[in-house]
Amino acid sequence: MMQSQWWIPDIDFRISSAVIFFWLLLLFGRGEKRRGWGGRIAASFFLLCGMSWLMRYGITLLHSSVYLESLGFSVYIMALSLLYSLCYRFCVEAPESDYAFNSIVALTVYRIAWNTLKTITVGIQSSVEWLPWSVNSPFQSLFSYVIYFGVCYACYLIYRRQVRGPSQLNPQLLRRLFFIMVLLQMLLEFAFRMVNDGSRMLFLIYLTTLLFCVMNFVLLMVFPYLDRLRQDNASMQDFISRKQEYYEVSREGILSLQTKCHDLKHQIALIRSAEGQRQFDQYLNRLEDSINEYNTVIDTGNKSLDVVLTEKNIICATNGIKFTYIVDGTLFDFMSELDIYALFGNIMDNAIESMANVQEPEKRFVSLKAARRSEMIVLVVQNYFENELRYEAGQLMTTKTEKRHHGFGLRSIQSIAEKYGGMASVATEEHIFKLTVTMAAGGRGSGTNQS
Repeated sequence: MMQSQWWIPDIDFRISSAVIFFWLLLLFGRGEKRRGWGGRIAASFFLLCGMSWLMRYGITLLHSSVYLESLGFSVYIMALSLLYSLCYRFCVEAPESDYAFNSIVALTVYRIAWNTLKTITVGIQSSVEWLPWSVNSPFQSLFSYVIYFGVCYACYLIYRRQVRGPSQLNPQLLRRLFFIMVLLQMLLEFAFRMVNDGSRMLFLIYLTTLLFCVMNFVLLMVFPYLDRLRQDNASMQDFISRKQEYYEVSREGILSLQTKCHDLKHQIALIRSAEGQRQFDQYLNRLEDSINEYNTVIDTGNKSLDVVLTEKNIICATNGIKFTYIVDGTLFDFMSELDIYALFGNIMDNAIESMANVQEPEKRFVSLKAARRSEMIVLVVQNYFENELRYEAGQLMTTKTEKRHHGFGLRSIQSIAEKYGGMASVATEEHIFKLTVTMAAGGRGSGTNQS
């Protein structure tokens, strides 16, 4: 059993919470790393440890008053939580909702780890009235960090399984919840410090608080699941509306085709006349144009994908947009019908909508290509655009004037890509918009179709 060391209470105890928060920053600080991330993360480590040491040193000066010391620890918890959130923003670029949600998760996991250690140590001490290590010994410190890191990583594994994409929860609501959680943890910390050490009541308080924090973590992990259900419901409603739109387009296409057939009867009659013989070539060209206009049915080998692309092909033909594709639909057999409708529907809608302000016919085009590369399926969509694109927090924002579904299509594409082990990215060059979607290959296929 190792002997007590002076640096354990003077250094280690004063920065241990900061080390835990830094570990949580590495685990839960999800997002796009900012430029110079290595320097930023190192600066965050020293900032967290430095501020923690100074605050804990100040608390030791209040040791003569239990009330002031307890109040100091409460403020200490609040300050570290806010500092964690600032370091998260400093190191990682992410949506506002992710900052708030992951800050709440980090605070909750920290309290779970801290209460787990306290419950174990106080439980042992209250049962056998001794500890298997010397107070302020390196073994005690090592044991503490094993518990801290083990609990944090176990919670992270649950988090990684449940939280699969950016949070879609209301950022303002999450910020309010974060401050409520901080205030609640401050009150709990104050209550801990007001109870005398060694009391059996202290063990019950730690155990009860541990169970409370675990329950909070479980509820936090339920939020993304409920959010995914909400998105799936929204996607279903979107799919239903698209099907209705498709049938409307089909009905209009049939009526237009009937009109064309009626006109063709008159044209055939005219061709048989003497005047028609002289304009025979001209009538043949018109007839060919009519046939080409309605030769829009697409066959990729995947029926669900055929429905979506046929619908969008009709819309493109009607609006003077040249649509080309090289897609083997069997590559997407591993996807559900709903995800195929949502993914390709949103992709094509965004591309077609970008043509609204494009007047030059040669610039009105949409190109869709898909291929399998090693263990990934790569889908690339290109189209011309006129409007200036806007980015917020690293995410491309919609250019629509209607804000009710602000950016939902792009978020839906990203969410579906992540669901199948991939990602979505955008790039622009000389007014050419390029969307690349990658997914883990889940089906086999070869060959191409082109229209």
